[in-house]
Amino acid sequence: MPKRPRMHFPRPLSGLMHESLVGLGLAERLREAEIWRIWPDVVGAALASRARPVRIINGTLTVAVASAPWMQELRFMTAMMKEKLNSSLGAEIVHEIVLKAGRVDKPVVNMPEESATVRPLTPQQQNLIESQSASIADPETRQAFIELMQASMERSG
Repeated sequence: MPKRPRMHFPRPLSGLMHESLVGLGLAERLREAEIWRIWPDVVGAALASRARPVRIINGTLTVAVASAPWMQELRFMTAMMKEKLNSSLGAEIVHEIVLKAGRVDKPVVNMPEESATVRPLTPQQQNLIESQSASIADPETRQAFIELMQASMERSG
C-alpha cells in the first residue's frame, strides 16, 4: 500500500474551507446571498417595504414589486440600485435587475450592525436630491427616492 504524501505543516481550517467553497462553486452563491441581507440598507426602508429580491440567476436579480405604480417608478432606479448593490457587495454580482409584480412581505428588522461610515450630506447634495425628487408626483415614491439617494450619498466615498 503506497504511503500518502506527508504534509509539511498544518493548514488552517479557514483556508481549507475557502478552497472547498471555491471548488464547489459555493463562494459565488454565498456572495449572492448577501443581497438579501443588505437590501434594506442599500435601497432604504420605504423601498424595501415595497420591493424585495426574489432570486438571482446568472447575474440577473429578480425583484418582486408590490404594485404597478411602484414598478413604474423603480424602472427608472434600476441602474442606481444595481450600482449600489455591486458597490456594497464589492464585486460585479448583479448584471441586470428584472422587476415583476409580486407579494412583498414586511422586511425583517435586523439588529443594527456596525456599518460603513455615514457622512452628513452637504448642502449641495441636499439641493441635488431635492431638485431630482421634485418631479415625482406620488409622495410615497418621492420619499423612497429621497431615502435611496440619501443612503447612496451618505455611504459613497
